Amino acid sequence: MSLYLVVSAVVVVGFLWFRSARRARLNWVRSLDLVGQWDLDSSVDGSTGEARSLTLSGGPLTGPYVARDGDTIYRGTWRLTGVTLTLEPAGGRAAQYELRLFGVGRIGIDGPGRQREIYVKRDDNVIPFRARS
Repeated sequence: MSLYLVVSAVVVVGFLWFRSARRARLNWVRSLDLVGQWDLDSSVDGSTGEARSLTLSGGPLTGPYVARDGDTIYRGTWRLTGVTLTLEPAGGRAAQYELRLFGVGRIGIDGPGRQREIYVKRDDNVIPFRARS
């Protein structure tokens, strides 16, 4: 009987821990609010180089992206796994970036070709309406 109680208590505690960890993860993903257009914050390093932006579409964890580096445009798919943002260009190799949240509308991306870059979410006051069918 005592073994049954111990096993039951471990199962209940494990379930509650798993559920709270999942809720915390979902809250973090919601606070990221990744879907939208992100522009490189040039005020951080004072650079006046070419404009860089990253437009993420789709759901909160995956979807298509468009990256603009000056006149060059890259398209592909993105996905978020843990704190790793993976950008996989169409017909190319996937690159993984460490993602950090610095505050509402500010993220940091660190990885190949985007070392320690800070992006600011572009405010958009346009509300898309669904087309009548």
